[in-house]
Amino acid sequence: MASFIQGYDEERFENKVNQNFLCQICFNDLKEPVVCLINQHCFCRSCITKHLENFKTCPTCADELTVETLAEPPRMVKNLINELKIRCVYIDRGCLEVVQLQHLDRHEETCGYTPAVCTNQGCGLIVNKRDQIHHESEVCKFRKLKCHSCEEITKTLAGVEERIAKIEKNNITVETKNVDLERNPGMLKEISQI
Repeated sequence: MASFIQGYDEERFENKVNQNFLCQICFNDLKEPVVCLINQHCFCRSCITKHLENFKTCPTCADELTVETLAEPPRMVKNLINELKIRCVYIDRGCLEVVQLQHLDRHEETCGYTPAVCTNQGCGLIVNKRDQIHHESEVCKFRKLKCHSCEEITKTLAGVEERIAKIEKNNITVETKNVDLERNPGMLKEISQI
């Protein structure tokens, strides 16, 4: 089942909207307006489509109506609606933009306050799109850190491991000679004569 999208909340508009631009079903400001042919009652496309799933009449005048018989409102009505000034849907996230309704979708697609999920494995925090890179690379406790001296540390560690291996080899050689001397005390005299 498709999601049901009502009209625009009246509080989002910069100025009070004329009552003629309200949907007769959701009583919000018209979103994708359509009209019944006979009496020109206006509805949001999604509101009337949902209504027509159960009823085959206009909810205002009760004339016969189907999705196929819905019409576009007159151009002047569409122009007046498109020129209304509306706040971005992400106002609660910090966006203060007010745009004409006709530009709202374009703005909201690129708005820096759009919620974005951190892509670092294990985080999942929702941040503003404009802050995502900073969060993921500088702030997130799950970010991958790049070591600027890793190559140097790797070389130093390899050198230390090489020295430890030589020391262990020398210790084994010394321990072997000590065991040989303990077993054969006469060997000590031979070594001292050399």
